[in-house]
Parts: sequence; structure tokens; C-alpha cells
Amino acid sequence: MSDAPRDPLIDRVAAELRRPAPASPGFDARVMAAVRAAPPSLPARAWAWLAEPRAVALSPLGGLALAAGVAVLVIAGAWGATRVGGPRVAAPAAVGSGPAAARTASVVTFVLVAPRAASVALAGDFDGWNAAATPLRRTASGLWSVDVPLAPGRYRYAFVVDGRRFVADPSAPPAVDDDFGQPTSVVTVGGARAAGGTL
Repeated sequence: MSDAPRDPLIDRVAAELRRPAPASPGFDARVMAAVRAAPPSLPARAWAWLAEPRAVALSPLGGLALAAGVAVLVIAGAWGATRVGGPRVAAPAAVGSGPAAARTASVVTFVLVAPRAASVALAGDFDGWNAAATPLRRTASGLWSVDVPLAPGRYRYAFVVDGRRFVADPSAPPAVDDDFGQPTSVVTVGGARAAGGTL
């Protein structure tokens, strides 16, 4: 700061500004009453409405219909869970005979939705990437599927659409190590080593 003398007017104005302003005796009470009288926010009103207890009258027929609806949702959810998420693996079955029968195979269902395709085949590590070895069957809705018995292991595969276009399975994990520049997917059948191992 400077050593110059201060103006007494500035000192008086500063002192006046530092002095607390007097509030009327009921000021705090009036502010709190206004806060309480304000309508609650929309989220607060919604939560209060949801948390409010209610009596629900349900006839026996209505209860039966509600139980049937819940059962249908549970069954549909369980059925949908088996149809989504890549190839579906069924229970293992013995492969071959003799000492080699100890190895078991699981039937894996491969599915592709391709309503405009004329033909769809499956090619992968399990058939030497032979597009003619594993054709898929078409349903009326354009869904193509095939069941393939596979021994435990990790397999790369792709769908071959119309004999020329390789398509990765949209409902399965993509293969990380793609040797030929074509999109491929991976299926792991029980008892296989973790992904990233060699076949």
C-alpha cells in the first residue's frame, strides 16, 4: 500500500458498508413460511405419489389373469434367452466309439436371419472352411439354421451368403485373429481352453 493519507469520507463510507443491515423482527419466520408454501418440485411430487400407500382390490379372476401374464413373460423370457446371444449349445453326446468315445460333442445350433438370401452355408475351423460342407435350412420367415455336433474347443466360423459373401454372426463375439481378411465369429464349446488359446 502507499503511505498517502486516506480520505476521511472514504473511511466513513467503508465503515457504513461494513455495518450489518438491521432485519425486521419477523424476517426469518416470513422467509421460512414462504419456503414451506412454495410448491414442491416435480421429482419430489412424483416420489411422494409413488411412495403413497394404496389399497388395490383384485378379484380372483383378475389375480388369475395377472399370474398368467407373469408366467407368460417368464416363459417368453426364458425361451428368448436361449435364442439370442450367439450359437446355442445343447447337451453333450458321445462321439464315435471305443477309447475315443470319452470325448463328447455338443450339438450347436447356428442361426442367421437373412430373408433375401438364396442360400446360406456355414464355414469354419470345424469343416476346413468348406462352404459346401454345412448348408443351412431356411424357414418361411427367412431364418436359416443348422445343428452341428462339435467337440469341446474354440472354433472360428462365418456364414457364406449366396455362395460368395462371408458374414460374421451378428449375435456372437467376433474373432480377434482373422487370417484371411473376412469377418469371422467365435464359438466356444464346453471344456475348451480360454479364448486366446490355439486350436
